[in-house]
Order: sequence, then C-alpha cells, then structure tokens
Amino acid sequence: MAAGWWELFERRAAASPSDTGLVADGVAWSFRELDRWSNRLGHLLRSAGAAPGTVVACAMSRSVCAVLALLAAAKTGATYLALDPSLPRARREVILADARPAVLLTDLTDLTEAPGVGERITLDAERWRADLAGYRPEPLCQAAEGAAYLVYTSGSTGLPKGVLVGNASLVNLYRELSARFFPLAAPGSRVAHGQPLAFDASFDPLLWLVGGYEVHLIPEEVRGDPDRYLGFLRESRMPVVEVGPAFVAALADRGLLAEDTRPGLLLMGGEAVGRSLWSRLRAVPGMTAVNLYGPTECTVFTTSCRLAECADPAIGRPIRHTRAQVVDADLRPVPDGEPGELLVGGACLAIGYLNRPELTANRFVERSGRWYRTGDLCRRRTDGRLEWLGRADDQVKIRGYRVEPGDAEHALLGLPGVRQAVVRAEGVGRDLRLVAYVVLAPGVCGLRDRLREVLPEYLLPSRIVPLEAMPLGRNGKIDRAALPSVPIRPRGPAEHLTPAQQLVAAAYQAVLGVRAVNAQADFFELGGHSLLAAAVAARLRADGVPCSLRDVLRHPTVGQLAQLVSARRRETVKEP
Repeated sequence: MAAGWWELFERRAAASPSDTGLVADGVAWSFRELDRWSNRLGHLLRSAGAAPGTVVACAMSRSVCAVLALLAAAKTGATYLALDPSLPRARREVILADARPAVLLTDLTDLTEAPGVGERITLDAERWRADLAGYRPEPLCQAAEGAAYLVYTSGSTGLPKGVLVGNASLVNLYRELSARFFPLAAPGSRVAHGQPLAFDASFDPLLWLVGGYEVHLIPEEVRGDPDRYLGFLRESRMPVVEVGPAFVAALADRGLLAEDTRPGLLLMGGEAVGRSLWSRLRAVPGMTAVNLYGPTECTVFTTSCRLAECADPAIGRPIRHTRAQVVDADLRPVPDGEPGELLVGGACLAIGYLNRPELTANRFVERSGRWYRTGDLCRRRTDGRLEWLGRADDQVKIRGYRVEPGDAEHALLGLPGVRQAVVRAEGVGRDLRLVAYVVLAPGVCGLRDRLREVLPEYLLPSRIVPLEAMPLGRNGKIDRAALPSVPIRPRGPAEHLTPAQQLVAAAYQAVLGVRAVNAQADFFELGGHSLLAAAVAARLRADGVPCSLRDVLRHPTVGQLAQLVSARRRETVKEP
C-alpha cells in the first residue's frame, strides 16, 4: 500500500528527529516536536469525531498551531479544510454548511458559531501545550486512501465550490519535488512559507518540510507587504522562495534581485508571468527561476518551466505521471502550434467537487482515461513546452486568486435595491481588476460596505459604476461588450483636508498616480489593489504613522484611513 504524505513526514521525523523542521514566530521546532505535538492534537481531534471520511475544518491564526492542525487532521485520516478566519461570516457559513465538518478546530475565541459543524474545539493559543498535555503522543495509524484536503474556490453561480484532492496525488507531487526541485537547493536549506494557509499552494512549502528542509512560516503582517517581506528575506537570506508573479515584480522593484538578497531558487505560480518580468528574471545570475502552472483541480501545480531554458514565457511540461493535451471544441487533439483548450490527466487529478456530481462530470471527462478540462487556452510549441494563451471562459486570476466574476455578480444581485448587475475583469497583468456595473433603485448607496459582509477582499470589485440602464443586444439580453470602459479618474479637488487627510491623500497620489483626491476618495475606485495598498501602508509608516496592509484594505477612503492615522498618532503621543 502506498504511503500517505503524513507517513512520509513521520519517516522524516524518525530519521532526523533533532533537525529543525519549522520556524514560526521566531521559535524553532524540531521534527520530533512537530511529530509528537501533532500526534497529541490528532488524539484530541479523534475524540471529537475526526475519522476517515469526515472533514476537519481548521480556522487558525498563522502560527505553529496551524501546521500542527494540518498534520493532526491527516493523521486521523480525515479530510483537512483550511478556513480563512478573515472571511466574511456569510461566506464562511456557506462553506461550512457545504462541507459539514465533523470538527471545527480554531485558536480564535472570537470566531462566531456556524451551522453544519459537528463539534467545535477552541484551542487556547496561550495554553495549547497544557490543553494537549493529557493526550498520549503515540502515533495514529491510518490508511493512505481517500481525500487529503478540501479547498474552496470561487464559483460562477455565486456559491464557492469545494475541490477534493486525494492523498495519492499529493504524494505524487512530493515525488516530483523530490526528483526535480530538491536537487536545486542544498540539503536542509531554509524555505520561505508565505502562502495563505487557505490556499492549496500552501502545501508546496510543507512538502519541502516533509523532504527535510527548514520551513520558515512568514508572519501574517509580513507576508502581504512587499517592503516587510523583502526585509524578512534580506535578514534571513532564504535560499528557496515561492510567491506569485505580481508579488515577485513588487519585490524585484524593491531589491529582491540584488546579490545580497536574491534566493538561489525562486518558484512562481498562481498567475501568468509577463514577458518583461520573464526576461528580467532570466538575466539574474546565480538564481534558478521556475514558473509553475496548475489549477486547484490538478493538485497545486501540474507543469513547470525553468526560465533559463525558454526565452519566452511558457508553462513548460507536465510533472511526473501526468499527461497534457491541447484539444479543439470537440476534445480532439490539435496539431502543435495550434491553440486549443488544455486537458490534464494522470496522477495529479483531484477526486472531484464535493456534493457537485454534475459539475464533476462536466469538468472531469472520460476520454481514453480521465481528464480535467482546465478552461485554459494553450498551444504546444515545437520544443514540446506548453504556452498559456488565456481563458476560454470568464474565469481570471487576480494576484494569485482564481476568481469567477459571476461570484461577485451574484452577491451584488442579492443586495436590496440592486436591479441589475454585471461584473467583468478589466485591465491586464498586474492591473487586472473586477469592475461592477449596476442599475440601482433610487436612494441605494453603500454597496461596497455591504459587499464586504459577504465577499472576501479579492472578490470585491475595484469600481462600482452606476448606470441608468444596461445596454441590450438584439436578443434582448445584456450586451456585455457594449458596457462603457470607465477610466480611473481622480477624486478631487483635495481642498479643506485635515492634516491627517492631507497625509493620506499624499500617499494615495504618490502610489496611485492621481493628481488630486478628496476625503471621500476610495482607494479601490482609484485603481488600488492589495500590492498598492502595501505601498500606501509603507509610505505612511515612513512618515512615522503605524499602518498595515490590512488597515488600508479595511479603511479604503481618505477620510476613513485619516481617522485611523489620527488615532494612531494620539496613541503614540500618549506613550512614555
């Protein structure tokens, strides 16, 4: 019987018990400690109902407890579901109602109750060692069949869809890393883990952990801020770094590629790499850069391409035990050089969608074997490498998040007073964003604040454009192509601003490149996104005001952020 991925970890812990496996919050954890404490937590989960065929949902802060929770859930044989604690309550409830976990494990005391949960365990973040002290450290033995994890992605119907990924495909990914990627780094090298824990991509650095490498869990307040992230890398000199291309570009602009900072191995995934960044990274001496491609349904990544081996952007060739075909609308293979939809088959494929048999049958097709229809347009070059050309549907990647504009559209249509709504992606590359066009009943306002209650940040439209009526085509349906392309315009003039508002307005002007803004100017409506929000926060910190990325995202108007700035300044003055 094939080993489960957690069994590979246990073998590593037995072989190198004293080696450091994880560094979190400045504390080094040996493989022996990780193994023993995850066993203890596993027994606690099992006593609460975790077992093969059940789901364990983990809403954890970014700490060692989150990694222990993942290992513990695996050791019980349950399916692991990482639940982002920052999700709006309504979104979280939809996911939990669909997944119906046997256990919800959290270290957050303020997490509200949710329907569909069997038993909830709140693991006191300050007392967790004592909480688990009564549980024996003996191993938990389970079979390797079944689902390893469940991850929810945006859905076109407005409901998130859960992708079930099997243990066998995760072990196959580990074998790929072991054969082709571990040799690119020195044994025991430090690996930066900056991926969101609710991402399937968070498994990549954890599989490096299984391989015996020292994984550093980058703190939440650091991982989304390019300036702080670069400072972390510069101080720790991480040999292995994996981030999305847009974040790589932001880091490169700040000095990532300098001789004293650049990693030996740079892994990129989650979105397309532009030609300019591709050429820039290829020219860096002493660094191996690799482009990774793969839908969630294909277990983190399913093709890879070393930039040094290809002058133009490409997604490369399939990983081990994986097949790729480029086909036409009838699923027939097209000649090399011709565009078509990419099909992926083999050991990387997910089990399917939870509770969605029709969607599973539609996307996972039987055709001389089982294949996943990616919806990505590609072509195979004469050298055998695959080139990504775009999407065949409306799905887009925005700063690493796979987004269905229909998800945001359904959320808008569910709000009182929204008569019609269309959401589409506009822009290219790092400037890609969602724009919403709405027809409203008289007196309706505050849509963005209400959307925040039901949508995660990455699904919030950057702009909401009110229209008197939607353009219609000859068939009487909304003509999406006829919607106006609305340029970003500054909100101004910036008159009669308080000193705090002037400080924030200056940061918006410098980062967003607008001429003038007033107190009502909204960061997102001016074209902002998370990377630019980090730049605003960094600029305010340079002016002596404590400000984080989350502060800008949660207080997007000049007036709102200025109120926070004023409060922070008063707190600073009061300090002795």
